[in-house]
Amino acid sequence: MKILKYFLTAVLLALTVTIQFLYDEEKAKRPKPSPYVLSAEVVRAADLGLHNAASDMIWLSAIQYFGDWQTDKFQKIDDYLFLASDLDPKFSYPYAFGVLILPSVNMADQAIELGEIGIENVQDDWRIPYYMATTYHIHKEDQANALKYFDLAANTEGAPENIKVVASIYGSNADMRAKSKTVWQGVFENSEDEVVIERAYNYVFHYEILELLEDAAQKYKEKIGGYPSELELLVSKNILKEIPKDPLGFEFIITETGRATIK
Repeated sequence: MKILKYFLTAVLLALTVTIQFLYDEEKAKRPKPSPYVLSAEVVRAADLGLHNAASDMIWLSAIQYFGDWQTDKFQKIDDYLFLASDLDPKFSYPYAFGVLILPSVNMADQAIELGEIGIENVQDDWRIPYYMATTYHIHKEDQANALKYFDLAANTEGAPENIKVVASIYGSNADMRAKSKTVWQGVFENSEDEVVIERAYNYVFHYEILELLEDAAQKYKEKIGGYPSELELLVSKNILKEIPKDPLGFEFIITETGRATIK
C-alpha cells in the first residue's frame, strides 16, 4: 500500500512539473503586448492631487514589468521610471534602480539622464551617484566622470565606509593614476566652489603620496634588496623624513610588488 502511495505521489509530481513546463513554454510563444505608459500630465489630471501615491503605483508597475518576461525587451522600463520620478521628484528609488539596471538593457544614456535628475532632486542617497560612477566606468569607459561620481557618492551623508574606500582608490593604479591626477588638477584649477577646490586638492595630494611612496620603495629595494614590509622602514633607512598623512584619512601600505595602496 505504501509503495502504491509513493508511486502515485511521484507520478503526480512528475505530471505537475510537466504541465508547468508546457505552460511556460506555451507562454513564451505568445507575444506579450508592450504596455502603454501614460504621460505625467495625464496622470496628474487624474490622480486627484495624490502625485506621491501615483508615483508609488507607477514604481510598483515598473518593478512588476521588469520582473516579468517581456517580448519588447523592457523597452518601456525607462518610461515607467521617468514617470515615477516626474510625479514625485524626491522619491529616490526609481533613480537608483534606473541608473543601476537601465544600462543592462542598452539604455546607458537614459540611465545617466535619469541619474542627473536624481542627483539634482535627492542629495542624501549615495546610491544614485555611485551607480552613475559604475555606469560611466563600465558602459561608457569614461574615467573622468566615474571619478566625479565616485567622489560625490563618497561625500554623500550616510555613505558606507567601503564606498569611501572605493572612491579613494579608484584611479590609483599605475595605469590610471596620471589621468586621474590630471582630472582632479583641472578641477582644482578651474572650480570656483571652495568645497570642490579643497576636495580636488586632497585627491591630487593623495595621488602624489602614492607616487612618493612607490619611488621611496624602489629606492629601498635598490638599497636593501627587497620592498619594505612596513612604511616606517622608509624612515628608519633615511629614505624619507616622515610618512605623509593622507588628506583623505587613509593609511598606506606597500605591496610585495612595490605598489603603494591604502590599507
